[in-house]
Amino acid sequence: MSRNKLVLPVLVGCLVLTACLSLLSLPRCADESHFQHDSAVPDAPPVKYDGFANGDIYVNPCAPDPAPAVTGTVLAPNGVDPVAGASVHVALGLLALPKTVQCESCSAKGKFSSNTYSRADGSFRLDGVPNGTPFWLGIQKGHFRRYLNLTVPKCGTLDLTAQQTTLPGKNKQFGEYDSIPSVAVVSGAWDKLEKVLDKLGLPPSEITIYNGKDYGTGPESVQYLLGNAGLMKSFHIILINCGTKFESLITSADPIYRNAVREYVRAGGRLFVTDFSYDYVEQVFPQFIDFENSDSTPPSQPEEANVAEVGTADLKVQAEIKDPSLKAWLGLPQIKALLPDGRVQIEGFMTGWALQKKVDDSLGVKVWTTGRVKAPTVDEVRPLTTSFDFLDQDKKGCGRVIFSSYHTWGSGTALLPQERILEYLLLEIGTCVDIE
Repeated sequence: MSRNKLVLPVLVGCLVLTACLSLLSLPRCADESHFQHDSAVPDAPPVKYDGFANGDIYVNPCAPDPAPAVTGTVLAPNGVDPVAGASVHVALGLLALPKTVQCESCSAKGKFSSNTYSRADGSFRLDGVPNGTPFWLGIQKGHFRRYLNLTVPKCGTLDLTAQQTTLPGKNKQFGEYDSIPSVAVVSGAWDKLEKVLDKLGLPPSEITIYNGKDYGTGPESVQYLLGNAGLMKSFHIILINCGTKFESLITSADPIYRNAVREYVRAGGRLFVTDFSYDYVEQVFPQFIDFENSDSTPPSQPEEANVAEVGTADLKVQAEIKDPSLKAWLGLPQIKALLPDGRVQIEGFMTGWALQKKVDDSLGVKVWTTGRVKAPTVDEVRPLTTSFDFLDQDKKGCGRVIFSSYHTWGSGTALLPQERILEYLLLEIGTCVDIE
């Protein structure tokens, strides 16, 4: 059955879109997303580059010698951490990211340019670029995007510096067309996801905080955000910290908050939830993840609030990384998050943390990490980090949800292994969703 059909002005692409990565949920291509046109930023004038025939087929102008190329290493906005799976491409037009969430297809249509993806260590080599002619190089991961105006020596290779390949942490940080996601964070008593974003290189000035710790109804309150689907859609990513005091909003008889969260994700929003705040997932999307103590509740119905909060405190779990790309990244010398046996130590579990029991594989739920956990009646391996792309009952929807059972913030300057997992997923969460 066909899903949402979009007419997408083309920004980038590749000769054949087969370089798929194992990303979130179902298999998908690595980031041919964000082709929507924003009239606020006009397209660049059409340019015919040397080597491109009508913009859609590349002919090596240096044959039999190698085609001109660009090399480098994509780095996170902090300028240190490598970024895996970033799209590196010759841009045929300069378009702004959409100002509100939208369905962003992985399948580009139209005339394509040269395109590649960064490896686990962030390194890339893009062959088949314009020969001795100025052009725009796009570097993009999810909603983080940067453009560079380059000229590669004729039949040569241009090695980019770390400064040139660092993704922006602010809009227009390095140039007019640099873009970052619009991010909202609901504060909580226990987690501080905004601190991890800061370590990633996204400063507090670029994040909107909504108060989830103290009751209120004003424009800075969680009620104000979650009761307004239109406002929610102005944020590409919404993060809900563990320990908000107002989960009753999502479990109340009034469906306004559940409907707003559902509509946000359906429209293309990205939702990241941790631990005690699990009801923001369970009450809205009950069919995807089966939480503890819900055996008597049908999968399509939300269980009683808070019943999964039974985990034992002070655990140190040796978690298994189920995604090969994530595991390769965690094992990099720059990251150093893996134990000698290839697992990751996760700590900081508090009394009554929320246990996941299993996920529905038929709905494409992806399990990122698992570990042996304990509760009064549980001592077994369970999912710890999961995600799914949302498909509604009418077979429409294009957003993404990530849930983490464990805490994700340490007070030190060095990133904990579990913060490294979050860092990786914060970049992955914005990548395109296959809506074909």
